[in-house]
Amino acid sequence: MVISKAISSYGTRFLAAVISAVIIWAALSQGSSASVFTRIEYLLYDIRFNLFLPITKRESSDHKIAIIDIDEQSIVNEGRFPWSRQKVAHLIERLGEAGAIIIAFDVVFSEKETNPVERINQTVPADWLQSIDTAKWQEISQLADADAVMAKAMGQNDVVLGFFFQDEEAYQNGQLPPSVFSVPQEWQNKLVVTQRPGYTANIPSLQSHAGGGGFVTMFPDFDGTVRRAPLLIRHGDQLYPSLALSAAMRYLFIDSIEPSVVEVGDVLALTHVAVSEKPAPTSPAGFVSVPYQGPAFSYPYYSATDVLRGNLEPGVLDGAVVFVGASAIGLADLRSTPMGPQYPGVEVHANILDALLSGGFPQKPEWQAGAVFLQLILIAVLMIVLLPKLGPTFMLVGGSTIIVCVILFNGYLWSLGLDLPMAGAVMLTLFLTATFITDGFLKESASKRMLKGMFDQYVPPAHIDKMLSDPDSYSFSGESKELTVLFSDIRSFTNISETLNAQELKHMLNSYFTPITKEIFDRNGTIDKYVGDMVMAFWGAPIDDDKHRENAVLAALNMQRITEDLKAEFKEQGLPEVNIGVGVNTGLMNVGDMGSNYRRSYTVLGDAVNLGSRLESITKFYGAKILIGEDTYDNITGFVCRFVDRIQVKGKEEAIRVYEPLGVEGEVEQSTLDEIQQYDQAYSLYLKQDWVKASAAFSHLYEQNPLKLYQVYIERIADLTEQTLADDWDGTFRHTSK
Repeated sequence: MVISKAISSYGTRFLAAVISAVIIWAALSQGSSASVFTRIEYLLYDIRFNLFLPITKRESSDHKIAIIDIDEQSIVNEGRFPWSRQKVAHLIERLGEAGAIIIAFDVVFSEKETNPVERINQTVPADWLQSIDTAKWQEISQLADADAVMAKAMGQNDVVLGFFFQDEEAYQNGQLPPSVFSVPQEWQNKLVVTQRPGYTANIPSLQSHAGGGGFVTMFPDFDGTVRRAPLLIRHGDQLYPSLALSAAMRYLFIDSIEPSVVEVGDVLALTHVAVSEKPAPTSPAGFVSVPYQGPAFSYPYYSATDVLRGNLEPGVLDGAVVFVGASAIGLADLRSTPMGPQYPGVEVHANILDALLSGGFPQKPEWQAGAVFLQLILIAVLMIVLLPKLGPTFMLVGGSTIIVCVILFNGYLWSLGLDLPMAGAVMLTLFLTATFITDGFLKESASKRMLKGMFDQYVPPAHIDKMLSDPDSYSFSGESKELTVLFSDIRSFTNISETLNAQELKHMLNSYFTPITKEIFDRNGTIDKYVGDMVMAFWGAPIDDDKHRENAVLAALNMQRITEDLKAEFKEQGLPEVNIGVGVNTGLMNVGDMGSNYRRSYTVLGDAVNLGSRLESITKFYGAKILIGEDTYDNITGFVCRFVDRIQVKGKEEAIRVYEPLGVEGEVEQSTLDEIQQYDQAYSLYLKQDWVKASAAFSHLYEQNPLKLYQVYIERIADLTEQTLADDWDGTFRHTSK
């Protein structure tokens, strides 16, 4: 109440303005790469990528790109990897014969392959070899030199080899390929492109026979996802291309490139790298956003063993640029990407090559900061002016609408190739919506607390007597015990209240609550609370009750009888007809006096309590007057109950059985007992998935007695008939609403 009065309408708007200023500042600064804004931005980036992929994906390409996959079948047929370079040479030759014009390896050959002849020379005694023809032995040695065989095959084809850049200068292994750009002297201390001092490259005998080379080093974001990749990396005063860029240059007969730069203060920032008519926009450090064209395996994959054994269909690789990579277990170069967590790294290079040749790289425009600032200001002003005038529901609808508009507008820009951040706008909308809704609920909660003070007269006398008679044994800290809880709710109360004025509504509720409360007290129950038209009660505390289940069920049945009696009384008074639904559940609950030093409430909490509330809410679904949980049913005697369903309520994974008490044994008519027996038989057919007979059985029951329960099963069977059910299906139905 104090908080509600303190935060006036203007006070809430001022608080919202402060929150807006903080979020706008944070969204525009984003100092840390691992900040909350960055994390959310990455999440939204991935969602947007997948959501608008059907719009941004190229329908076709003028360039044929394929992937030669060293997969599980290749390992089985050809032996464990790494293969001898004799086999790799054979693969290159086969690819050349199949028509591949560029062969790019997402594999690094950083060590020489041991020549078996040299190994024999080192291990066999020299006198054993004296009888062998030296010239012939030398010829055999040359034929067995796998590196030389592979180099020869490379010399007859256009091959691009991959290599790695390293963070440590100490690691400089192998021979780097030719660079594509020498940094001019005047750029030396100004160019801000990504630099790496070390490298692991291919052995000289292979690199010298390759048509080119490109780095395959990946740069995932801090969450491990590859969203961006560099096209160029600086080593010394040279710029080296990525594998995709090198393959594109070989494909287009380009030997060198000159990146486009712009001077920003004292530094030079990269802006574009062009190898075709559609330049690739880069970040200042030389990164591009990878324009994924779909989930993994969107490009054609061919098994390496099929290539080696000549099993490819003629012409499938004619004129193609092929990337050779591995997906076999233990070799898989799998990356987390916006398309999923198991994305082959070799296909990342294929996506980049495709965009280098055909265009399609998303770019961050120069006016990004101004556009984001203007967007955030407009959202803040709109929400601060309009939201306080709305109710909580419309506040939520309004906030959701703004978020949808932000996503759609951002998606439209994305379809135009513009990558603008969304995290600031989404977080600003969420925070402002939460602020105004919280303020509304605080004020509403204060009003409810004021009204709740009027119901002190409904605290059970047994509770008060126990506290007065033996206060030392009364635990204010609470206790955990098995109890039974009951929830009762008037059906369509909102519609009823709209037809009555305040005095009539008060009179009707008092006339209803009085006999209902008396029945609960007569059955040793404790009134927990009244909330509008809802009554919550429990049995077994504060006074122990060994028959808490039976008393709760009996109270529920009598409450229905009382409600039927009230209908005639209300009709005479010109009041609407009243119907109620009751949910009863038993289980372990926390019970005790809970609250503050100013006000306490003797109440129950726990999953079993929540389930009781859910049972009451789904009585409408089945057309039942009362529903009880399986623990209550299994431990009561003397009642006639009908099995209703096996269900999973929202928020719970464990299925439970639900029953409807129809009366006390001996008081239920024989026709009802016969109907229950027929119902059980129909349900048995339902469990056996004998849909035709089950539907007929429920239809027959419905013709005899048109209960909503039977209609539920008739409709459900019609739906299940069209589905393929799991082998362990047990008839459980999941309720998706509370």
